[in-house]
Amino acid sequence: MTRERLRENLDLLGLSSKEIDVYLTVLDHGTVTVSRVVDESDVSQRHVYQMCERLDERGLVVLNDHVRPSVVRAQRADSAVDSVDSRLAELEADIEQELAGQELSDLEVELIKSEPTLGKRWRRDIDSATEEVFICLPAVTFDRFADALGEALDRGVAVYVLLTDPGLEGFDATALPGRATLARTWAHEPRPLLTVDRKRMVLDDPKLLVDGGDGSAISLTRSTVAGNLFSTYQSNFWQIATEVYRCERDSLPKSYPTLRNAIVQATLHERAGVELTATITAEDTASSEIVELSSVPIVELRQGLLDPFTNEFPIENSIHVEYDGEVVSVGGVNSVIEDYEALDIRLEQAE
Repeated sequence: MTRERLRENLDLLGLSSKEIDVYLTVLDHGTVTVSRVVDESDVSQRHVYQMCERLDERGLVVLNDHVRPSVVRAQRADSAVDSVDSRLAELEADIEQELAGQELSDLEVELIKSEPTLGKRWRRDIDSATEEVFICLPAVTFDRFADALGEALDRGVAVYVLLTDPGLEGFDATALPGRATLARTWAHEPRPLLTVDRKRMVLDDPKLLVDGGDGSAISLTRSTVAGNLFSTYQSNFWQIATEVYRCERDSLPKSYPTLRNAIVQATLHERAGVELTATITAEDTASSEIVELSSVPIVELRQGLLDPFTNEFPIENSIHVEYDGEVVSVGGVNSVIEDYEALDIRLEQAE
């Protein structure tokens, strides 16, 4: 087997170019100190540690950072292959679950390996947004999508922006008004992610988006994966990031297509001392009955979108209102613990 074929197979498993460099360096020695991997792989020490941790999670190496110097050891071939087989079996099961009950023609999956194609796909998906956009991207690339985000905002779409490295140090936050509803920064380099209306998503390799380097992106349409990834990024990266921008208050009354969008505005108005009511078309999560909650007083907001957070767990975004003589909770799409799932919501200033 040639070295190049090994690289190609590792790439198919989803390893980035740098992760492959690190792994091949470990294979060259069997067992090696992390510092030597840094010297031979041309990858910074901070990134080598991160990559060794990811390779460890994949079952390809064992990282022992409880000794000094830290040592990384390649797993035996059979152990490494068993780990890959296990992940492939999980992938197969996940794909089957995603396809269950769907016409195959309704599901669009695309692997993107070209930066120009990736940029076009991001802009096309942003242009298609009708409710909300969540975008996590390196700050150095923000200008490429700023106009599309601004146009989405003008259409009434909520735009949540998470800016990461590279490029944060020189980023001018005055570029955010008119292009974001909320924006936060995090000085790390997670995989860039775009989700649109909880239906479309593109998950990228950072190098591909930044400079067209090695890597790939996956575009998935009409899938619950988009909403799940949004929730994952919100409950992890968004929570620990730093808020750098929040929009102004809307004039009321106003209707919102999603509860999350309404919660942002309700929070801004509440903190300005404005008492609010809401008219909500909602589905009872226990009986599936559709009800109309008309001009009900808002008594509590639980959210993890803008500082300071008031939710009790990371992905909780809900409104508590007085309805039919008691306080009930209203959540967003696929609510489980709330009493109702909001289908449409209109905020009003209390009389």
